[in-house]
Amino acid sequence: MAKTIDGCDSSDELLPEPALTQTALCYLMTRYTLRPCTELLFTIIHHLQMLLAHPDMAGLPERQKTYYGLLQDWKQITERAQAACCKRVAHQQGGVIH
Repeated sequence: MAKTIDGCDSSDELLPEPALTQTALCYLMTRYTLRPCTELLFTIIHHLQMLLAHPDMAGLPERQKTYYGLLQDWKQITERAQAACCKRVAHQQGGVIH
């Protein structure tokens, strides 16, 4: 049975079963390594957040710790990718970034 991320969340997003989210996450991470794309980064982060929010994860502290660590790593990857993108854009426009 699907669950929501947050009962108070107005988007009322349904959470798929953890195994499905884990499978999708593995695919997305592999796909990103083959062809980096900013949109994939945000999708990976979203999937990690869904796993951490899933009620079935409450009793699995080691798994939560792993997913939280992965979430922090992917957020850093996203920040670096965005910074590199901003530098490229500024360079193309003739600007200088300090």
